[in-house]
Amino acid sequence: MKSKEFVILIRKAIIDENEEIYRKLFDTTDPDSATDEYWKRALTLYNQLDEEAREILLEIVKQTMKDTISNVFGLLDGVNWPESQQEGYHLQTESGREGRINGNLQDIFLQIEEEG
Repeated sequence: MKSKEFVILIRKAIIDENEEIYRKLFDTTDPDSATDEYWKRALTLYNQLDEEAREILLEIVKQTMKDTISNVFGLLDGVNWPESQQEGYHLQTESGREGRINGNLQDIFLQIEEEG
């Protein structure tokens, strides 16, 4: 698997699929049927919003997913380092046929988002 394929796979799994899941959950779940307190509060808030505000909230959720993916890719690439980090990462598939995948994941992701 090449770097760009990996980025596209992660983007699809986290942004595209979760965006659909969140939208469906917010649009179809009754707050009274939710068992988790966080979801009860989130659903109650969502149901109090008008259509435009709901779309804005979902855009915020989507942007948060994008920012998080970008930050994780930055960590894997060695661009962003946690304070206690002492060495870099070498990411590759189990077979290792394609060699190292990371190094420019964040750049690829940001380019895909910009082209979006």
